[in-house]
Amino acid sequence: KDVLQATDDRLRKLEPIAVAIDGSEFLADPGEKRDFEAALALVRKGEFSKAKVALTDFLSRYPQTGYRPTVFFWLGNTNYANKNYQEAVLNFRALLTRAPGHMRVPEAMLAIADCQMEMKESKAARKTLEEIVSKYPSSEAAVTAKARLSRLK
Repeated sequence: KDVLQATDDRLRKLEPIAVAIDGSEFLADPGEKRDFEAALALVRKGEFSKAKVALTDFLSRYPQTGYRPTVFFWLGNTNYANKNYQEAVLNFRALLTRAPGHMRVPEAMLAIADCQMEMKESKAARKTLEEIVSKYPSSEAAVTAKARLSRLK
C-alpha cells in the first residue's frame, strides 16, 4: 500500500497528459490514466466482478474525471454481465443523462433494451428500440434495434 501511495504521489506531480477516448478529449493525470486502463483491462479479461469494483473505486478516486461517461458505460456492461440488470440500466442511463452526445449513447440504449428484455419488460424494450431507430437511424445500434423489433412483433 505504501509503495502504491508513493507511486500515486509521484504520478500526481507529473504534468497532465492528453487523453482521447470514445470521441472525447481531455487532460488526465498519469495515475488516473493508469487506473482507468487497469479497470478496463479487467473488463476485457471478462473479470466483471473485479472490474465493477475497480470502476466504482475509480469514480470515487477521480470524481471530476473526463473518463466518467465511459466509466458509466463499462459499469453498465459489468452489471449486465453479472445479471444485475436494474443496476446496469442505472449506469447506462447515467451515461445518457450526463453525456447525451457521447458516441456510445446508441450502444448504451441498446444495452438498456437488452436489460429490459431480461427483466421481462417487453413494452419498455420496444419503446427503447424504437427510440434508437428514430434518434440514431444510421447507427449500427439502429440496425440491431430494427432486427430485434421485427422479432418482438
